[in-house]
Amino acid sequence: MTGEERLNRVFGAPAAPAKDMHFTLLVMRRAEQERFRAAMARRVIWGGVLGTLALAAALPMVGWLSANPSATEDVALTLGAVAAVLALSRGARRAAFRRAR
Repeated sequence: MTGEERLNRVFGAPAAPAKDMHFTLLVMRRAEQERFRAAMARRVIWGGVLGTLALAAALPMVGWLSANPSATEDVALTLGAVAAVLALSRGARRAAFRRAR
C-alpha cells in the first residue's frame, strides 16, 4: 500500500489534496495517536496481567518462607539473580533493536 493510499484510507477522502502539507501532517498525527492509544492499552493490560501473576506467585511464597526461615536467603539470592538476568536480557534486546534501526 502506498503512502497516498494510506492517507486516503485514514482520512476517508476519495483523493488527497495535491501538496497540502497541513492535510498530510493532520493525517499522520491522527494515525500516530491511534497507534499510540492501541499500544498503551496493550501495555496497561499486560502490566495488569503481570502484576496479578506476580502477586499470585508471591503470596504462597511468603507463607512458605515464614514457615522455613532458613530458606529465605536462598530465595532472595535466586530472585535477585533472576531479576539481574531479566534486566540484562531486556537491555541487550533494546540495544539490538536500536542497532537494527
